[in-house]
Amino acid sequence: AVDWAAYFGFNINHQTFLEGLPISEDPNKGFVGSYTDPVGGLPPNGYGVHAAPVARLLRAYGVPAEDIYGARWQDIQESLSQGNPVIVWVIYGVVPGSGQMYTPPDSEPVLVAQYEHTVIVVGYDEDTVTVMDGNLRYERSIEMFKSSWGVLDNMAIFYRP
Repeated sequence: AVDWAAYFGFNINHQTFLEGLPISEDPNKGFVGSYTDPVGGLPPNGYGVHAAPVARLLRAYGVPAEDIYGARWQDIQESLSQGNPVIVWVIYGVVPGSGQMYTPPDSEPVLVAQYEHTVIVVGYDEDTVTVMDGNLRYERSIEMFKSSWGVLDNMAIFYRP
């Protein structure tokens, strides 16, 4: 999220951002576990966070971030055509996976997935999607990308100035 915000000219300290995310047993409300937990866990153990809390914190820094659950591939294409990369929730490595329902205490059931991860979509062509994953840039077939992105119901954060 911090790298994505930097693309748009927002300078946010990585550690300060992580520490600013709320902690919760519901990934739609805050970070489940700790960012230092091993990857691949499921709630209530170390898991991560979904789009809404990340977008909320980005907006607190002035970044016009909109979280969307159930986004469409066409939404990403449109955003990229305007020069705006998109944060998406996928399975680590942008590979297929499967989701499952988890019911946090005092919350509604939420869809979660083992190896939940985020990447930034920076481009595409007729066959492939290009993503930034930390300092790695790689491509996946559009079908592989859609399969991985679809596990968590096409969750994304868009730049909406």
